[in-house]
Amino acid sequence: MNHRERFFRALELGEPDYVPITDLALDPPIVEQVLGRPIMSQVYTMAGGSTSWDQAITYRLLLVEACKKLDFDAVVALSDYSLTTRDYQPRYVDKDRYVDHWGRVMQANPRSRTTFFVDGVVKTPEDLESYEPPNAFHPDIYEMMERIMRSVRGEDIAVIGQCHSGWHFAFQVRGGIDKILLDLHYRPSFARNLLDKLARACQSYAKAMAEVGVDALWVTDDYAGKNGPFMNPRMFREYELPYLKAIVDIGKRYGIPVLKHSDGNLYPILDDIVNTGISALHPMEPGVMDMGDVKRRYGDRICVMGNVDCKYVLPYGTEEDVRRDVRRCIDAAAEGGGFILTSSNSLHANVKVENIFIMVDEARKYGRYPLSGRS
Repeated sequence: MNHRERFFRALELGEPDYVPITDLALDPPIVEQVLGRPIMSQVYTMAGGSTSWDQAITYRLLLVEACKKLDFDAVVALSDYSLTTRDYQPRYVDKDRYVDHWGRVMQANPRSRTTFFVDGVVKTPEDLESYEPPNAFHPDIYEMMERIMRSVRGEDIAVIGQCHSGWHFAFQVRGGIDKILLDLHYRPSFARNLLDKLARACQSYAKAMAEVGVDALWVTDDYAGKNGPFMNPRMFREYELPYLKAIVDIGKRYGIPVLKHSDGNLYPILDDIVNTGISALHPMEPGVMDMGDVKRRYGDRICVMGNVDCKYVLPYGTEEDVRRDVRRCIDAAAEGGGFILTSSNSLHANVKVENIFIMVDEARKYGRYPLSGRS
C-alpha cells in the first residue's frame, strides 16, 4: 500500500499492510533537526507558524517535508493556529508577551523557540461585544490554505487540517479555564455568547479546510485533565458537545473523516464524544486511559490513535525504551486494524529526534499485518 491507502484503510477500521504512523504536531526545532538545516531565526509567535504570512506558509511546507522524511503516512498541513492575514502582526504587551490573532496573550520562550498561552483579551461583556475572531474566508487566510494545498495535493501522504470546535479558544480568549467555568455558573449568557462566537469562527475554518481539499479534520480542543473532564458531563453536553457535533457534521457534508484529540481522562464523557460520529480518537493519555480498553469498547465504531509516551519515553528514553513502548501500543490496539500509531500528544521540542526515527522503524518492523506470530 502507499501512505494514503494505509492511513485510510486504518481509518475505515480495516487492516492495512503496516500500522500507519502520523502525529498531531512537530515543534519547529524538531522540523529543523529532521531536515538537518535551520529554517528560521526568530521565535515562532504563531503556534506552528512564524511572525509573517509568507514564513507561515514556508513553515507548513517544511513540516510536510519533515513528515515525509520521517516516513509518516499523514501530515497536519493546515492549522487554525497559524492561518492568518498578510497584515497580521503580534501586538506585544512586553518583550516576551503578545496578543495573537485569536486574542490570546501568548508568552514567547526564545530558548525553546515556542510559545504558550497565559491570558486572554475578553474580560467583560463589553470586551466580547467588540471582540472579533479571525475569519477563515478572509481572502488572505483562504489564499494561504490554497497555496499550501497546491504544494501538497497529489503527494503520497494524507493531508489533515487541524481545527477546533470552540471550547479551547474560548477559555484561552477568556483568560483561563477557571474563569470560563465560573462564568458558566454565574454568568451563563456571557459564557454562552463567548462560546458561540468562537464556535462559529472555528466552524468557518473547518468548512474552509474542507473546501480547499484536506483529507481529514482533526479537532484538538482538550476536554480533561488526568482526574477527569474540566466541566461536569451535564455542562459538557449542554455547552460544548453540540459544537463538536457541528464539526463532525461539516466533515460528513464534505465526505471527510473527523478525528478527535483530547488529553486527560475522558471516560465520563467518552460515550458522548463517540456518539457525535467521530472517526478516530487520540491519544488516550498513558497512565490515565487504557488504550486497549477503548479499542475493546469502541473499536467497531472508531479508529484508535496513540500513544507512544512523549512525556518520558520519547524525550529521555533509550532505544529499547522506545521500541518497547511502540510494541506496547501495537499490542494494545492494533489487532484487527483500526489503529494509527502516534505519540501521546505531539513531537514537542524536548523529544529526541533519534527516538522519532526509532519509533517509526519499530512500527514498520513490529506493526506489519497480519500481527499474529510476532516475537
